[in-house]
Amino acid sequence: MPDRPIEEFTIPNSFLDKLFEFTGDGDDGGFILAYVTQDGRPLIQCKIGSQIVEMGLRKALEKFLDDMELGEKALSEDNSS
Repeated sequence: MPDRPIEEFTIPNSFLDKLFEFTGDGDDGGFILAYVTQDGRPLIQCKIGSQIVEMGLRKALEKFLDDMELGEKALSEDNSS
């Protein structure tokens, strides 16, 4: 039996719709999802109910990424000492 290539995985829309529903649905809901595909490509998907939710999610992501960067800097400074 010949080896068949693995089909590229995609997150089903029904899953993304359910995730949106879990966040509050409508104008109060939303998410930004970052993940890596099986071939190593980073992907970001989002579903956002309103501009205010989008601004809040963006700010939360900025803080998260800043905190990660600060943590990495602290680790690299500790390792270089």
